[in-house]
Amino acid sequence: MSDSSLIAKAEKMKTYSNAIWLDNIKNMQSWLEPNLKGALSQQNSGGTPVLTVFVVYDLPGRDCHALASNGELLANDSDMERYKSEYIDVIEGHLKTYKSQPVVLVIEPDSLANMVTNIESTPACADSQTYYYDGHAYLLKKLGVFPNVALYLDIGHAFWLGWDDNREKAAKVYSKVIQSGSPAKVRGFVDNVANYTPWEDPTLSRGPDTEWNPCPDEKRYLEAMHKDFKAAGIQSVYFFSDSSRNGKKTDRKHPGEWCNQTGCGVGARPKASPISGMEYLDAFYWVKPIGESDGTSDTSAKRYDGYCGHETAMKPAPEAGQWFQKFFEEGIKNANPPL
Repeated sequence: MSDSSLIAKAEKMKTYSNAIWLDNIKNMQSWLEPNLKGALSQQNSGGTPVLTVFVVYDLPGRDCHALASNGELLANDSDMERYKSEYIDVIEGHLKTYKSQPVVLVIEPDSLANMVTNIESTPACADSQTYYYDGHAYLLKKLGVFPNVALYLDIGHAFWLGWDDNREKAAKVYSKVIQSGSPAKVRGFVDNVANYTPWEDPTLSRGPDTEWNPCPDEKRYLEAMHKDFKAAGIQSVYFFSDSSRNGKKTDRKHPGEWCNQTGCGVGARPKASPISGMEYLDAFYWVKPIGESDGTSDTSAKRYDGYCGHETAMKPAPEAGQWFQKFFEEGIKNANPPL
């Protein structure tokens, strides 16, 4: 970057933490233990707790409804065993070692939301459902037993599960999953991971512009989900909301657009208990780093997804997870509140 104002904004970004994505076995082996060790060192030297946030993200058949972020493990029995023994069991082992510091685990983004809406329409999701459910039951029993570790299950975003019928189905799916992991504890749910839906959008209401969605922003979505999940008998209903990309309403023509959206901006800074009167909102946090691509715009690539070629998707874009400098600069330029 040569723009001095953008350089200054980028420097401010360094003062905030974001989640660490354990998005394959190799990255988990490289990043989990060193970050736990570093956080413990900071905690011991500073005398105050140091929180580390990790994203657990390697289910067999991952992201069954999309192509851009498919993972290394396929939806089959042998890869399910790898997920358990080479991934979840290793995470468990490190958590057993580092028991004196707070840890948040964001669990398998998009997976259970796909189970709510896409089993009937997407063959890959139908093929993956056994592994999604079994994988969650296994990881909950392994990772949800540590008193210092808080687990949040991913619930997509307002324009995925916000409609009344989707929320009703979601309450049943998530209740079933939590029960399958008993006696493990789930703290709550994470919303808007890597997405762009604003926290509040007073310009939208239930009507034709929102396809009659009664929850056209994340605030109204979490308010509704809190009521629905409580009514379904879920005991611990707290939320951890990704504000890394939703500071500015994007240029997208439809709220279902999810890939490298032009006009995006960094949102609210990470903060615990950020909204007065919403005691069930644990935090705003930057789960998805603003500079990471959502997917490639190269139509010849194996993981090319059509959404990454849409009009409002920034191009040219690298593969999902790779650094996207132009996208980063757009995000910090449009930050709201300003950096």
